[in-house]
Amino acid sequence: MTAHAEIRRVHDTRSATVVTALVDRGLVDAGRRGEALLTVDAVLTATVAAPAPLRRRFAELAGYLGGSLVVAAAGILLASEWGGLTSGERVGLLGTATAVLVAAGLALLLTGTQTGESRDGRGAVRRRLTGLLFTAGAVTAAATVGLQAGETLASTNSTEALLASLTLLLVAAVGYLLAPTVVGQLGIAVGAFLTVPWALDEIGDIEPVAFGMLVLLAGAGWLVMAERGIWAEVASARVIGSALALMGAQIPAFDDELRWVAYLALAAVAAAVLALFVVRPAWPYLASGVVGVTVVVPEAVLDWTDGSLGAAGGLLVAGGTLLAASLLGLRLRQEVLEDPRATADHPRPM
Repeated sequence: MTAHAEIRRVHDTRSATVVTALVDRGLVDAGRRGEALLTVDAVLTATVAAPAPLRRRFAELAGYLGGSLVVAAAGILLASEWGGLTSGERVGLLGTATAVLVAAGLALLLTGTQTGESRDGRGAVRRRLTGLLFTAGAVTAAATVGLQAGETLASTNSTEALLASLTLLLVAAVGYLLAPTVVGQLGIAVGAFLTVPWALDEIGDIEPVAFGMLVLLAGAGWLVMAERGIWAEVASARVIGSALALMGAQIPAFDDELRWVAYLALAAVAAAVLALFVVRPAWPYLASGVVGVTVVVPEAVLDWTDGSLGAAGGLLVAGGTLLAASLLGLRLRQEVLEDPRATADHPRPM
């Protein structure tokens, strides 16, 4: 049997299994089983028969490594000469770097569009490189705006930081719209997270409770957008949104008088993401729920006992909570996977 025939045999078996499951659940009409079988088999065959060339992966890796070396060299040069530069020269250098990065990203984007690479595997490589350039440009743009604000405005440090954070957020968002990538999404998240405390500082003092609740709401909004398909990278969006929600819930713990707010918020977030896991069986929700329970229970117990348990008692509570949370997560995952509606109701890749 030839290699091609072997590939076809494996695909036929998989196609039949998939189509049978779809027919049994009423997602495909039984009368169109043959058409569905041919379609699934064609997709599987094309996926295995046309893997991404190895040289393309090496080219992408070389691009990342080359860019990293250039950035590292520029960083070393700037670090050694930064102290001797005037403020105008610093702004000029950062502005030039921003222009170069954005121009390079646009050039890659336009070249890929003109050559039609968005329709094949090379488009994904080009998009990732473009997104990286745009995100790097957002960082240098934020630094440029922050330095320029300090020079031209009679501003406080918080105003400069707020303008820089907003610049990072906006430029990263525009870059993400042009070339959606995980790096771009992280740039938006960092910009949003940094914007909150500096905006609060402009209004008044930074209150941990207000800061935390705003970050928590940002995380909740992030997850809503993830489930609505607004973010192209759904799994990464779930991780980022869950992380923002957990961090936001934890921030009020820095206020000694309002720690109970953090405990309630953490418990609520843990319960919410575990409930989400039942509806959308994705691992970030399960992991976030386990982390939330593991953090909130020892914190609350040690606080309510006023530290009387000591170090050994604290470790025992933390270990027992982690074990219980892990067992709860495993049990919940087993129940969700055994539910035939889990994949039928939500066929979107998790």
